[in-house]
Amino acid sequence: MTRVKQIWIVFLIIISLMISFAMGALTAGLKHWFQPLVSMQISNQSGQTISMLKLSVKTAGVQHQIFFQPLENNKTIATQFFVQGEGGYRLEVTLANGQTVSGGRGYIESGYTVKEVVRSNGISSAVSY
Repeated sequence: MTRVKQIWIVFLIIISLMISFAMGALTAGLKHWFQPLVSMQISNQSGQTISMLKLSVKTAGVQHQIFFQPLENNKTIATQFFVQGEGGYRLEVTLANGQTVSGGRGYIESGYTVKEVVRSNGISSAVSY
């Protein structure tokens, strides 16, 4: 094998490794493998439409509020949000008749999956990791 051919083969191997690394890093970033998001499902089982739904999230000393569109009875919405390691959250709901309900499990970490069920008498939470 000639010297030029050996250099060409080494060059192709190095380029292939660089492309493979870049594709792996891109995939990990797009799928949030570096820092998983919190996934949350909010189900309305209250017997009436939720006219106002607010999710307050606190992480790294910063509080964020996420507002959702009205949610009809027996409907579910899904959302994802970022917390820096760990944080807390609270749901505040106003039903169509003006009644307010608040709750939520409170403590969350990156990668948690949370299922919240809104009823007329309270909010129940289920968390999986």
